[in-house]
Amino acid sequence: MNVKTSETIVKTVLFLCAAVTILITVMIVASVLFESIRFFSQVPLHEFLFGLEWSPQTSIRADQAASDGTFGVVPVFLGTILITFIAMFIATPVGLFSAIYLSEYASFKIRNVIKPVLEMLAGIPTVVYGYFAVSTFSPFLREIAATMDISLAAESALAAGFVMGIMIIPFVMSLSDDSMNSVPASLKYASIGMGATQSETIKKVIVPAALPGIISAVLLGISRGIGETMIVVMAAGLAANLTFNPFEAVTTVTVQIVTLLIGDHEFDSTKTLAAFALGLVLFVFTLVLNALAQWIKNHFGIRYDGS
Repeated sequence: MNVKTSETIVKTVLFLCAAVTILITVMIVASVLFESIRFFSQVPLHEFLFGLEWSPQTSIRADQAASDGTFGVVPVFLGTILITFIAMFIATPVGLFSAIYLSEYASFKIRNVIKPVLEMLAGIPTVVYGYFAVSTFSPFLREIAATMDISLAAESALAAGFVMGIMIIPFVMSLSDDSMNSVPASLKYASIGMGATQSETIKKVIVPAALPGIISAVLLGISRGIGETMIVVMAAGLAANLTFNPFEAVTTVTVQIVTLLIGDHEFDSTKTLAAFALGLVLFVFTLVLNALAQWIKNHFGIRYDGS
């Protein structure tokens, strides 16, 4: 077998792998879209998107008494946004400042100790985080809230979001650190040669140059938070409350998807099809988020290049 034939075979295999990946993605999107259309034929789209009550307790078998469910998705998405916001409020500054320290201030020996330890957080199972939130962190928060005469529910968005933020820290830290380390050393030396201090160089040169990678790290953290289920189930509960109060119990889209698909019910029931509708809206939300992040990256990249 000559070199040309080998290269043709390799190219064909690589093309097939890429084609299979695209085909699987298209099939997933088509499946979610098809089932969502069936759901919206039973529940009006405006009622689903703008309804303020989520109670999908319909009859799940033909021999059961009928029960009309309420499929207003606003409380579910509000809970998702609330918990993700709390998580990123914790993970973004801690992860970014940790990356700045490891990249610019820490010695080689300290860096080789701290970074692997922080990255170990990403390998801890989420059920362990959930157990930590329920057994340790949530009671700790309630004790603090009691001393301040604040009512804090046993299951709260604050506890779930805080622990989720701890889980997301290594994602933000690792990608931000890699992005900062990829900034050309010539930029740092030029800044220092012009008389800038180390902190000024970090603020005005390194961070702007690494901004696309930092934005990607934050975006990954948001996606990780939106897709988390176990911590929310154990620490925030299943109640779809229409509230932005972090001291109350809330639920998220992923938790409701799992809840809707578990149990003895017909696959084509409204309750089951609601899970696909939630998945479709979550997919669109994530797509818009990615597009916005890409625009921000391009915008800041153009400004930094000066073109």
